[in-house]
Amino acid sequence: IKQITRLIHGKNYVEVEYVVGPVPIDDGVGKNVFSRYSTTIESKGQFYTDSNGREFMKRERGDSHLFGYDAPDYNTELEPIAGNYYPVNTAMFLQDRSRSFGVLVDRSQGGSSLADGSLELMIQRRLLHDDARGVGEALNETTIGITPCPPHGDATRIGDGVIVKGIHRLVIGKSGASQARSQMDQVFSQPQVFVASALSGAHVPFNKARLSMLKTSLPENVMVITFAAMDDENTFLVRLAHQYGLDESNVLSGPAYVNLQDLFPNHDVSVVIEKTLSANQDRSSWKERQLHWNVDTKEGYSEKGRSDENIHGIVLKPLEIRTFVVHVS
Repeated sequence: IKQITRLIHGKNYVEVEYVVGPVPIDDGVGKNVFSRYSTTIESKGQFYTDSNGREFMKRERGDSHLFGYDAPDYNTELEPIAGNYYPVNTAMFLQDRSRSFGVLVDRSQGGSSLADGSLELMIQRRLLHDDARGVGEALNETTIGITPCPPHGDATRIGDGVIVKGIHRLVIGKSGASQARSQMDQVFSQPQVFVASALSGAHVPFNKARLSMLKTSLPENVMVITFAAMDDENTFLVRLAHQYGLDESNVLSGPAYVNLQDLFPNHDVSVVIEKTLSANQDRSSWKERQLHWNVDTKEGYSEKGRSDENIHGIVLKPLEIRTFVVHVS
């Protein structure tokens, strides 16, 4: 196990990089490796984990109503550790009235708060027995793989245990959700850096010294989820997401305005067609067939906000994802 802790000048977070593996099993015992961070925050058994990077879900240690209030009570004493673990896709945090502490991850992990003021994340596992979760084999991942399963083989693992490397980003502040939102995309969707080599003295015909796919910066609370060329060379699939939920920030939880023309600095947007989330039908066609439910909505976040839109400008509500097919000339 190796760990590096970084304090980066000018940044409001602490970065922890870890390397774990191969996990030894010579003693015949499987092992779980986790990182635990302890604070003095009075969390009163409560913490929050994200749901696929969108809503933050409130968790309670020892929650007997884990499967809903209509379901039979869940006895957490049967599994005091596993029964309090939850999936963490991008971030988890805990807080009290004046302080918060959060951990952001660069991959999905299991996480929990088994004591007040404490957060922990499972970073590596190597087991020798099936955990009865449906796969029918032990969680013992190795570098080479596995022999064929019966009846063609005996499903023997080959090679050493795998080595994992990752980072945790630690953030503190007043609002746990706001602190996590400000960092989660940077951690989970880091830039991919590509380099190439050339012979010394070779002429490399760069057309431009720099390139940006944006005419201007997007709002701080908006992320480009999809930007893909379609079959027609002048048509693109664009998916934009609002990255803050209601009441998570005094400023960034409000509606966000985006001009689609800013995503095409070298082209003119001619036609914009909004699609459903999966882009398999026009949103206008879906609206005609949509069932209408009698529900209460918070004032200011209804469909009426779309009346301010035009062919280029769109409005994103908190945590909304919208999909468009954009034709350019």
